This record gives sequence, structure tokens and C-alpha cells, in this order.
Amino acid sequence: MIIKTFEISYLHDTKDALKSAFYHENSNDVFNEWEFAEKLLKSDGYLKELCVIALDGEKVVGYNALTKAKIGNSSGLALGPLGVRKEYQNKGIGSALVEECIKRAEKFGFSWIALLGGDYYLRFGFESGKKYGITISENEFDNEHLQILFLDKSDKISGKLVYCDAFYDCEGNLL
Repeated sequence: MIIKTFEISYLHDTKDALKSAFYHENSNDVFNEWEFAEKLLKSDGYLKELCVIALDGEKVVGYNALTKAKIGNSSGLALGPLGVRKEYQNKGIGSALVEECIKRAEKFGFSWIALLGGDYYLRFGFESGKKYGITISENEFDNEHLQILFLDKSDKISGKLVYCDAFYDCEGNLL
């Protein structure tokens, strides 16, 4: 398995990988992780160097993206979607994708990465955004799952996390 920067020629296979990772019976046909990967390409927050795929030969088996985000006046990154084909899960591919994105974010000088997720991300140093006064919405459930990783330990921020445009519908609601 190798990890490399996403290229448009891998879009179809990337969408297949994400659909394998996330599809369930009640999946939305329009707003889902596999369509989101294409939507990101047209976004104001898309950063080519921070969008990666995992390959088994020429087959895309995993995907992870970091996009521009803001908390107050501070610019940083948002992680996701992260997905690995079902048959490749629990083999360290997701971890490798996250670690590669963190390494690249540090290389490009970003000071933080935020995400909505569970305990999985604690192993990489993410922690609750709540203790820093960082929120995503008025919904307490969303705020409970908001996590942040400070790459620049001196950067102390608080406020509302605002993703790039791809994360919102036409009425400004978080997808």
C-alpha cells in the first residue's frame, strides 16, 4: 500500500472506496461522503497537497482530505471525510492517512486541524474542542464531537468553527 496525493484521474475509484466505507440503506443520494469528495474539488477550501489516497496497486482503498477552515480570526484545517473500503478496514490504512495529513499540515505551516468525530482520533492527539470554547453549532451533540489538534502549541483560539463552502448547503446549513 502506498499513500499519495489525490489526482482527478482517481475520482471514480475514490468515490467507490468512500461508498464502500460509508454506504448504508438510508444513505442520502445527494449529501454523502462519496459525492462530497467531488464537491470538494470545486470548493474554495480545497488544497490539492492535503488531499490523499491510499492505493493497493492501482486500486484506491482509502481517502482523506484536509480543507481550509476558520475559528474566529485563526485559519486552520478541517479533516474529512476519511474513509477506507470495508474489506481494507482495521489494517492501519485510516491511521496512515491521518498521520500523512498531519505531517503535510505541519509542513505547510498550519497551526491546527479540527474535525467532528469519535474516540478514534484521540490516538493522534486530537482533544475536545469544548475545553477551549470551540463550537460548531448551537447543537450540543455536534459540539460534543468537535475535536481539535494543535500543531502549533502556542496557538490558543476559541470561537465557532467555520468550514469551507463545500460543507454547507445552499441555505448555509452544515451538511
